[in-house]
Amino acid sequence: MSPKDRLTAFGDQVGFDVVIESDVVRAVGVPCLLAGRVAGSCTIEKSLDSASGKPDSRIGDAVHAVKITTHAEHDGLVYNADGTPIGNLVGGDGKTWSNISIHKGSQGSPEEDKSASDVVHRYAKHIVGAVSAAGYIEPAALAMSDPFHIPNTFEARAAIAPVQNRIRGQRIAIIGLGGTGAYLLDLICKTPVAKIHLLDSDCVDWHTLKRAPGAPTAEEIELIRAGSLLKVDYYHAKYTALRDGIHPHPVRVDSPSVFAEFLVDHPIDFAFVCIDQLTDGDSARQDAVYCAVMEAGVPFIDSGVSISLEDCAVRGAVTTSAYDAGSDAWKDAIPNARLEGAAPGYRNVQLPEVNAAAATFAVMEWRRRTGQYVSETPSFYQKFRLEKGRTYYA
Repeated sequence: MSPKDRLTAFGDQVGFDVVIESDVVRAVGVPCLLAGRVAGSCTIEKSLDSASGKPDSRIGDAVHAVKITTHAEHDGLVYNADGTPIGNLVGGDGKTWSNISIHKGSQGSPEEDKSASDVVHRYAKHIVGAVSAAGYIEPAALAMSDPFHIPNTFEARAAIAPVQNRIRGQRIAIIGLGGTGAYLLDLICKTPVAKIHLLDSDCVDWHTLKRAPGAPTAEEIELIRAGSLLKVDYYHAKYTALRDGIHPHPVRVDSPSVFAEFLVDHPIDFAFVCIDQLTDGDSARQDAVYCAVMEAGVPFIDSGVSISLEDCAVRGAVTTSAYDAGSDAWKDAIPNARLEGAAPGYRNVQLPEVNAAAATFAVMEWRRRTGQYVSETPSFYQKFRLEKGRTYYA
């Protein structure tokens, strides 16, 4: 295998790009360790003589040296797993780039690199090897494109990237940002889905804060006091520092036409429905949402909580039900959907752990249905009884 082929093959294996021009070879997006063992990525560059194809000193300041440009501003160096810099520093700006030197062969008997691709390949193996030695089982995950503003070390360390690839490009809608919807957002925000659309027209109230993840700032408390902080804006502000792709929409889905109009500009692949049962005329508020999602041909999961107090103790259940695109099975099967149904309706839950459990079951069912879990044939409905600590399936 030629040096060029070795470098390209290694790039395909690890997940970085190789750019070969007439006088320079670049490896772009190479996983690396930065100062403090922070995982990141870098570009490795080496110049060559266009006539002979052999490496020269124009980039790197020495024939055997390379230029490293880190994709985050630290000190411009890349590091071994033990915290020592890789190679000998030849030059740099102390922020984003450095020229480093590693002789091929022993120091007393150096060997010559045959090509610029060979040089870059040699350095790339050393740099990626340090990432693996630091405990990142899947260094390729560090070079993947994702929506996060921080290094995605989770996928690289847990070797979970192939699983997450099944949902990496999905566009998600969360309809309803009450207690369950807020915790569901917290979980979905930490997955690599492409877009998360938040649909809720309500403002934050004091009780909202007692059943939601995180806590408000002093400025947000004043906005809540004035009654002018929308839930979608509040939660967007909480998570937009973590990642891109969160879109707030103060939209109340109360008919298929409203949802269809929304989808014209915001196509989605999957929806989570987390709303209370409210009576509007002869049917429940939920019916309008389910009809809208069904007519749009969007698969969805409904997550709900039914709860009551008996002798100063809580009794109730967390329910999760999942439906394929266009399915109308919810009309007969979904819990709490119809006023005339036998199942108890939603109650205004003020227990954050119950909301968190409802969100967790919903996300786990979504992962199961998207092939991320080893799974038997999925059931469409499950109920977790609080008083029994047991889950029932249908």
